[in-house]
Amino acid sequence: MSTQVSSITRVLYFRLDEFSSHDGVPYPQEWVQDRWLPLALLLDRIREAWGGPLLVVSGYRSPARNEAVGGAKASQHVEGRAADIKPLNPDASDALWTMIKDMHFRGLLPRLGGLGRYPGKWVHVDIREGGRLAQWTGAGVGSEIA
Repeated sequence: MSTQVSSITRVLYFRLDEFSSHDGVPYPQEWVQDRWLPLALLLDRIREAWGGPLLVVSGYRSPARNEAVGGAKASQHVEGRAADIKPLNPDASDALWTMIKDMHFRGLLPRLGGLGRYPGKWVHVDIREGGRLAQWTGAGVGSEIA
């Protein structure tokens, strides 16, 4: 990792290692500057507004891990552009989703490209491009409904 990224990552609430795939594959180093850093900065802004810790449930997913969990074929997790997050109290995940949606519509999260709601579990956020916020609800990975 470059000195510039190292100095920046010290001020973030989130660490790169929190985004490694659950099958042991690390977050790809070649994506740190253009994918992970913008995602981490978005998450920092959300965490600041939330006022407390947020846990990364799932960050980067290797293609094998994504297939194993039934993730979408075009998953932003595989591209290193997404994170599923939750508050320490997962019952508060709906309140977190509401706060993020409100922040987006007030123009406070310009990089937010996708927002998924998994009631009582976690919230998905991503930095996909396209200009329009993609939104959905699901009960778990692979159950999403737009």
